[in-house]
Parts: sequence; C-alpha cells; structure tokens
Amino acid sequence: MGGMMFMWIFWIALIILVIYLTTRLLNDRSGKVSTEESALDILKKELAKGNITEEEFDRKKKLL
Repeated sequence: MGGMMFMWIFWIALIILVIYLTTRLLNDRSGKVSTEESALDILKKELAKGNITEEEFDRKKKLL
C-alpha cells in the first residue's frame, strides 16, 4: 500500500516537473526575442543621453 502511494506521488511530481520545465523553456525562448535590445538601439539611447557625440555614433554605427 505504501509503495503504491509513493508511485502516485512520484508520477505527479514528475508531471509537474515536466510542465514547469517546458513552460520555462518556452518563456525563455520567446522572452529573449521581444525584450532584447539591439546594439543600434543601445547606441541611439547613448546618443540621446549625450554620452557619445554624433561623430562617435556614426563611427560605431558603421562598425555594426
């Protein structure tokens, strides 16, 4: 009887783990695409903040 209960707990825990890992993997893949800034976006922000000059912006933009 105790072995049967342990098997149920094992299978339920395994199913929960698989669901958790699957949703986490899918969220990581889709999240990175939408939230990641491109190098050009970062350069534009630095120019807007005044951290780099227009000449530096143009030079760095050509390197991208």
